[in-house]
Amino acid sequence: MNDKELLYIKKIADTKSISKAAEELFIAQPSLSQALQRIEKELGTHLFIREPRGMKLTYAGEKYYLMAKEILDIYSDFKSEITHINELKSGRLVIGIARYMGMNILPKVLPEFNKKYPNVELIVMERNTKTLEELVLSGDVDFALTHVHKKDLNEKIQYKILREDHFVLVTQKNYLKNFNGVVMKDGEKFIDLRDLKDEIFINLDANQGIRKVQNRIYNSCNIDPKVVTTTKNFETAKRLAAKGLGLTILPRDYLNIFTEDRDYDIYNLLGTDENSWFTSILSIPDIYTSQASKVFLEEVNKFLEEEKSNF
Repeated sequence: MNDKELLYIKKIADTKSISKAAEELFIAQPSLSQALQRIEKELGTHLFIREPRGMKLTYAGEKYYLMAKEILDIYSDFKSEITHINELKSGRLVIGIARYMGMNILPKVLPEFNKKYPNVELIVMERNTKTLEELVLSGDVDFALTHVHKKDLNEKIQYKILREDHFVLVTQKNYLKNFNGVVMKDGEKFIDLRDLKDEIFINLDANQGIRKVQNRIYNSCNIDPKVVTTTKNFETAKRLAAKGLGLTILPRDYLNIFTEDRDYDIYNLLGTDENSWFTSILSIPDIYTSQASKVFLEEVNKFLEEEKSNF
């Protein structure tokens, strides 16, 4: 038994498919099938049962999988510690990050990190939050950076909250200029969404994290919005709102990603406690944090603080 064999069984179990596992392992499918047969022959028992839905672990297979995962995690921790000992003269950092967050953060953080530690290989996996949680739990990333709502926390994942990001209403410039419901506080405009229940809205796609927060806000305000259009791109929603097609609700920090066009108004939301999510680091509890991870996250924190002061 060696680390490759452990990885083979774990990957087949995770993907429930020899062909998918072979693809992710960058080996030929027949070679992986032969390796599985050899392992099962050595153990004297089957590890998988073929079913219409894919490869299912037997009882013995489940035991093997848990053992393989534990050993691979220990080995991964060992490699991380070696990287630490070598003072980041070499190593690899696998980062998971939400797509739009990556667009905002990575161009500011990665060049500085690479300048300091040019021999550390950086692998970036940009995915949605649900997929990032799966990657964290499977150990396929060192950590993930994404947005999470307070009601969507997974008890198996450790969350380090970096900051709270509020959602705001975006409208055409001066659209609500004469609206009596606007409240001014500390130089910022606030509005109760319930006063706009008859307005037309622009939503994000149903499978996106932003849309899920939008729905929570609508529900908390007892609003069934009239929706003029739905889009997968928050920037499209913002620009359509700026042109007067409708109103939209977006995370305020995302408005910083494309700054060339600020011809719109924003309003903080009153009357709801669902109007925020948290920029968070996702990791597995009690897992060794490599020096590379620590240094990278220090750069992220530095950027977020600078962005906050400039907004």
